[in-house]
Amino acid sequence: MTDQIAASTKAGMQAVVVIHGMGEQIPMDTIKGFVHAVWQTDDSITPNRFPHPTEVWSRPDGRTGSLELRRITTRESVPSAPEFPAGVRTDFYELYWADLTAGATWASLTSWVRGLLFRPLGRVPPGVRPAWLVLWLGSLVVVALAVLAALPATLWKTPSFGLLVTAAVAITALVHRMGTSTFGRVVRYTRADPDNIAARAAVRDRGLKLLRALHDGPRYKRIIIVGHSLGTMMAYDLLSYFWAECDPARTVMEGTPEFAALCTLEHAAAQLEEAPSNREKLNLYSIAQQQLRRLLAGRPAPLAPNQRDPRWLISDLVTFGSPLTHAEFLIAADRADLEVRKAARELPQSPPFREFIDPNVLKRAEATQSMPIANPANQTRLMSYPVAGVIDAWMMHHAAPFAVVRWTNVYDPAALVFFGDVISGPVGGSFGPAIIDVNLKRLRGGRQSRTFTHTKYWALDEASRIAACRRAVNLLDRPI
Repeated sequence: MTDQIAASTKAGMQAVVVIHGMGEQIPMDTIKGFVHAVWQTDDSITPNRFPHPTEVWSRPDGRTGSLELRRITTRESVPSAPEFPAGVRTDFYELYWADLTAGATWASLTSWVRGLLFRPLGRVPPGVRPAWLVLWLGSLVVVALAVLAALPATLWKTPSFGLLVTAAVAITALVHRMGTSTFGRVVRYTRADPDNIAARAAVRDRGLKLLRALHDGPRYKRIIIVGHSLGTMMAYDLLSYFWAECDPARTVMEGTPEFAALCTLEHAAAQLEEAPSNREKLNLYSIAQQQLRRLLAGRPAPLAPNQRDPRWLISDLVTFGSPLTHAEFLIAADRADLEVRKAARELPQSPPFREFIDPNVLKRAEATQSMPIANPANQTRLMSYPVAGVIDAWMMHHAAPFAVVRWTNVYDPAALVFFGDVISGPVGGSFGPAIIDVNLKRLRGGRQSRTFTHTKYWALDEASRIAACRRAVNLLDRPI
């Protein structure tokens, strides 16, 4: 037993943060099913010399920000070089946010729906139009039911009409409750109305506190963020905000292996931008991305409590069933507005947005003899810049988390709205060619799902789907 304990302590440690989707979620429900799918039932990563290799423990942990939540921790995995030569133990955390977004009003929900409905057809992306038409139909039905429910009792001249009105009242009440409790949470987070600001801030504050706590100290070598449904939008936001506040982590010094890796990444990003559909260019970018991230994660943890952490530990953003595929419909006015917001560095993309540099920065870039210089030179664009007042220091800009974070997006194409997952879709077309979009229909050999699959991304009833889920989460940090 002593030898087993000693062996276990040599394993690396990583954290997985799971962010649930919309609805009245029960704390820990999402994460328990997720852990069962990606750890307990995956016998390719669990053989570890222990009598019960897939065993997990549920422990209280103050990092979660709620006494309702617990950390689920595993035994060590099989070895995985080069990151985890002695295996890795994984701590799973759930970022629970449903309690912070309650209280949506019917007025705010209907205002949000009106904003989606009353827009020109030309501003509705083709892939969204079937769902948009269904939303129109559903809205008309709700209005008709509301009219019936409001009819005065004096009109109930026949029992059958009375039953119809009674049913309309009951259905209207049900729609009201489901709308405010489920889709109301979507409104509370996605619309920056005055009534929603506090809820949005509370969700982000809880998420950022968790990420800061996981970075604190030398416990973890790697962090994975997993989002489902609306949780993918929160994951994307949290990653953006956390990267922006980590100045030391995104700063590198000339003459170091980190700077050499940054220059390699700049070259790879430029080449991928010229040939976004080239698989070889994508692989080169992914390799450069992973190399720089591992160097940043390998920096020593700060020794003093007030010392800022120079490490960056988040390796992956994994999104399942993400509404970000409809970004130009949900979070922007149209495609042009989405592009403007990315260029303004409001919305990060992968590879990161590369800016035209001014003459002084161009001189510094040329002096390194490593940064990619365009032809003509005044057309040079970079995702990093020299730090003012600090000799030989370069910093990646605040909207560049995907310089080091790999984004894998898993989706299931829909047919007739209700087969597959109409909420999901590819995100690479909106957020950049370095995103790995995983099409479950293609993995099935082109077969369309015959059920609504939005809540089934880690269900064990389909081999190709669960295999895609495990590859995307990638607990052993293998190259994709």
